[in-house]
Parts: sequence; C-alpha cells; structure tokens
Amino acid sequence: MLGPMLLLTTALVFGQAGSARPALAKPTGESTACNLGSLPSDIQSHLKGDFGSWKVQEAETLSEYARKTWAGKKPSACPGIAVGLFQNAKAPSYAVLLVPVDHPDAGYKFLVFSRKTGQASYEATVVEQSDDHGASNYFIRKAPISRFFNEESKRKFQVQATDVILMVDSAEQEYEADIYFWSNGHFQHQPVDE
Repeated sequence: MLGPMLLLTTALVFGQAGSARPALAKPTGESTACNLGSLPSDIQSHLKGDFGSWKVQEAETLSEYARKTWAGKKPSACPGIAVGLFQNAKAPSYAVLLVPVDHPDAGYKFLVFSRKTGQASYEATVVEQSDDHGASNYFIRKAPISRFFNEESKRKFQVQATDVILMVDSAEQEYEADIYFWSNGHFQHQPVDE
C-alpha cells in the first residue's frame, strides 16, 4: 500500500496526474515586457535603488477606460516602457512611466534613461512627475518622429532623434496626448491629435 501512495504523491508533485494539479498560466508577452528584467541591468539597479517604492505602469494598473484605449492601439509592449531612438539616431533610450507600488493611481514619475556619448552607463532624466490622482489613466509608447514632424519642422525645432515618446491620458471624461521629443539638450513636449 505504501508503494502506490508514494507513486501517487510523486505523480502529484511532478504534475503527471492529469487534472489533479492545475496548469500554471504561461506569462504573457506584456507582463514579461513590463518586468524590470526586460531593461538593461544598469537601469534596473537605478530603479531599485532610487525608486524602490515605485513600479512600472502595467495594463493591470491602468483604469478600465485607459486599458481599453491601450488595447485598442494593438500594443506589442508594456504601457509603462517605451524603447526608441529618443535622443539621437544612434543609441536607444528607455522611457519608463512609474507609479507608486501601494497606490498606483496616486501619482507618476516619467523618466528617460539614455547613455551619454562615450559612457557605458545610463543616466536618468526626470521628464515629468505628478502627485495628482489619476495616474492610472496614463500610458506611454514610441512613435516615429515623421508622424508629427516634417523636414521643415524638424529643422525649426532642431530635432535630431528618430522617435518621440507619446504619453496618453485616457480617462472616461477626457483624452489628451502629448509627444515628448529631444531638442536643444532637453525634452520638450507638445499636445497632439492622436
């Protein structure tokens, strides 16, 4: 009798007893993309050290209306991380939208991590921050600069990057989109029709 019980216990532990143990859910691409592990280790260390009480905005922390808007854009990434050529046309930068771990709707910090010329580590720029309620309505994503600037306006604004960061505020009673672009040594922003 002890032998069959041991065999049954072993089968349950290693998941070979069919329906006796529920299958574990496979991680989705989005949750993987929102994981700090998807960022370079230098950025991960900076976020853990300086922003330990904050986390990356995820679809689960978006308001219901913002989640629908985000899904309607058919995203392939995370609503709190955008990777692109935001400061120049050669080196990728990482835009990160952080919300408080305990109260994700209580405010946000919008950062961009970039490498300075000739340096191996990433430097953080705080692009915008807010302590206002409503952070669950915001998400970010990359967009090509050509969608918002023609050659003349790129020269006028002295834009050297290939991509912009699009930040969307999608609440039930309001919708606003702003682009953030690198010009004259800092990020500028403009409202846009999206």
